[in-house]
Amino acid sequence: MTQAHFKSLEAAYQLHFYLAFKTPYLRPLLKGKRERILIGTVLDEVCARQQYHMLYSDVSDNYLRMLLSLKPEQSISQAVKYLKGNLSVNFGRTFRLELEQQRTKTLWAKGYFARSSGKVNLEAARNYVEAQTTHHGYKGEWTKSLKYRDPDFRSPAFSLPHSVCMLDYHLVLVTKFRAQLFDEAMAPGLFKYVLTIGRKHGFAVERMSLLPDHLHLLIQAIPGLSIYECALALLNNSQRWMEKHYWGALKQMDAWDVWQPSFYAGTVGEYTTAQVKSFLGS
Repeated sequence: MTQAHFKSLEAAYQLHFYLAFKTPYLRPLLKGKRERILIGTVLDEVCARQQYHMLYSDVSDNYLRMLLSLKPEQSISQAVKYLKGNLSVNFGRTFRLELEQQRTKTLWAKGYFARSSGKVNLEAARNYVEAQTTHHGYKGEWTKSLKYRDPDFRSPAFSLPHSVCMLDYHLVLVTKFRAQLFDEAMAPGLFKYVLTIGRKHGFAVERMSLLPDHLHLLIQAIPGLSIYECALALLNNSQRWMEKHYWGALKQMDAWDVWQPSFYAGTVGEYTTAQVKSFLGS
């Protein structure tokens, strides 16, 4: 078995997620002041312990909504597990009688809603990726092969029991020392292989744009996959693919590593982070 070429990566990132949990049958378990104070206290404790950054939270009678910032190695499913689990355990200890009165044994209904957001909305990110070739001064019919868009992509890309998740990322990978490695002949095969990597690891590719020294992707991932794991899978597998199919180019360019051991990742969504904050504060 071939060992992974890259084992650790550096990242520039901005990863924001809107999360919503609801009570069983929308029972008003969070109506009282004491209940809401406990929710806030536990949220602070979990975020400090797990190194999450709570950008905003809002508690209503039967919902908890929040805007959370994560690190690249942290996944949404992991964050939900810690948040829902700790909130439920602490609430059950403190408000056992209230749960019994509402005829429920737990604070939360099954599942959750999760949606990514970012500095720009999803449509702006799509336009940005689509315009990369012209942005870098490449024109002509030949540039069409440098772009890929899945005409069958639908969001949410993954069906999950009890949950709805739409986790969209703009991911950028750069060649080692900015080597001018890629061309229009390589692009179709590389795009096809990236789709294979996604199917194997748990993300769907909406669109891509390939330039000589970097690759832009818009992807939607399952909640159990961190963007760090996604980038690592892409870098390692595509590096091996390039070695197999384009070893001559790698030799000529002295670019055997193919990629810089780093990436940029930013979340995007239907609404920007600023719009989600405004919604939560209204």
